[in-house]
Amino acid sequence: MLAVDLVSDRGTVAEHSFRYWPSRPAVGDPGAVTTSEAAALPRAFGGPGAGPGQFRAPSGIAVDAHGRVWVADTGNDRVQAFTRDGALVRVIAGRLKAPEGIAVDAAGNVYVADTGNRRVVQYSWWGGFVREFGNLVRPRAVALDAAGRLLVDDTGRVARFDTRTGAALPGTAEPISSPRDTAGDGSGGVWVAETGNHRIVHFGPFA
Repeated sequence: MLAVDLVSDRGTVAEHSFRYWPSRPAVGDPGAVTTSEAAALPRAFGGPGAGPGQFRAPSGIAVDAHGRVWVADTGNDRVQAFTRDGALVRVIAGRLKAPEGIAVDAAGNVYVADTGNRRVVQYSWWGGFVREFGNLVRPRAVALDAAGRLLVDDTGRVARFDTRTGAALPGTAEPISSPRDTAGDGSGGVWVAETGNHRIVHFGPFA
């Protein structure tokens, strides 16, 4: 999964070690994207393992408004947060099982797709438990729409929740084959990567 810091146009990519490209890409000829020389030498931290700052198959990344990088460390059943320079500042563990997706809202709340426990968990920016969103089968990715509602890629559907109350909202009505990622747009619509059917699906604004 790829997460982009929309303020600085800087990208982050998840692998067993964490890499950070500090320079933005440049568009040249039609269909071609190039990067500066600096972007070819990413900063990297971490490595395989279970120790602090190490990873096992990290699957999701989000960057909050203060530049903290939140990583769903799937194989270690935890979430870790870092500064841009790779300093570990927070670990959330103990109740998670194979978390895959992660998102952060404007207030710094962290939403984790706790895939192995069939739920999404909301934490405060300092790691305190806030609430959980349940009745899910296999949540794998999470996102927030323009109104701050939670979008969850679950088995065969995209579920929606009110983040203020935790209440479930109407989600997608038609079946979706293996949704793998989702994003909300400014008009209230939802875009879904429907992996099973090799296509992108757009749902109009929900009521």
